Amino acid sequence: MLILPLVLLGVMMLLMWRGNKQRQKQMETMRTKLVPGAEVMTQAGIFGTLVAIDNENHVATLEVSPGVEMRVHSQTVATVVEPTVPNDASSLTDDTTDATPASLDTTDDAAAQFDAHDADLRDGELDGNQDEDRKNR
Repeated sequence: MLILPLVLLGVMMLLMWRGNKQRQKQMETMRTKLVPGAEVMTQAGIFGTLVAIDNENHVATLEVSPGVEMRVHSQTVATVVEPTVPNDASSLTDDTTDATPASLDTTDDAAAQFDAHDADLRDGELDGNQDEDRKNR
């Protein structure tokens, strides 16, 4: 009976140790990407360009806007922002034509339905819910 809890404790410790090892490896690869000119995000969600990093004093200088620099603790830099490239080339073209087929364009139908409903209301043809609302006022 005593063996089962000890085995479970050992498995838990092994999984925790493995998770910490993977997290340390991710942090190390992120730290190697911290070079001046890299786009980064801090833990507070501030985006900026890394201007300088002082590993001895743990200070990173970020340019958050042209001419505006801020100094933060180097451990507050959470991620290095990678430039994203779309999977398909269709978003790279400057195609301004309307790609919506006529069968999907329902704006005229919706406007016609609204106008018909509005005309019914003006003619005094109200449904039961609207009559109740009028009585409650």
